This record gives sequence, structure tokens and C-alpha cells, in this order.
Amino acid sequence: MSKIISGDPKAKDLLNKLSEDVSALKSDLASLFSRSTRHTIPNSARDLADYGREKFSSQLHYLRAHPGQSSAGLAGGLVLLGAVGFGIYWLCKSDSCGKLCEYRDRSDTDEDFAQEGLPPYIS
Repeated sequence: MSKIISGDPKAKDLLNKLSEDVSALKSDLASLFSRSTRHTIPNSARDLADYGREKFSSQLHYLRAHPGQSSAGLAGGLVLLGAVGFGIYWLCKSDSCGKLCEYRDRSDTDEDFAQEGLPPYIS
């Protein structure tokens, strides 16, 4: 193929122009990536950090301005969490949970469970 191109001056000229265009494209891409890494990405990161700082500052200012609301919400959450914990404890200590635990430990037949009013054992 190179022998065919070497004899044709128009093909040589076209190949040289193509080579120059590829070199120019490489140069343009290199400058684009260089500019992006030096300016665009850091500026976007700075903008994002500034936005985060601004939102955090406004939330902190709101909490300082309304201290009663935040402590009331915290106390309400703790009461709710305690009630859920007590409900779970009570459920586990009640007779219904005890029957369920006995039910899982036994190896009786389904008819025995039906006589006691328990659902059949599923293994």
C-alpha cells in the first residue's frame, strides 16, 4: 500500500494533511483536558463545598435560633424509641411468645398443634 501512495503526490499530500489534522486534534484534546483539570473541576468542587458550607451554616443558625424545638423533637424521639423497646420486651416475655417458642422446639405432629390451637409447624 505504501508503494502505491509513494508514487502518487496527491495521496502523499492528503496523508500529510491527515497527519497534521491528527496532531492538531491531539493538541486540542490535551489542552482541553489540561484546562478541565486545572480550572473546571476544581471550580466545581469549590462551588459544591461552598454550597455545603452555606447549607450547614443555615441549619446550624436555625438550630441556635430555635433550641426548644430541637430538644422537644429529641425527647419525643427518645420516648418513642423507649415505647417500641418496651413493646418488644413485653411481647417476648408474654405467654404468646412463650407458646411460639415452645411450638418451635417441639417435634409433634400437625394434629397435636391443631388441638392446642397453634398453626402447623412449617419446616
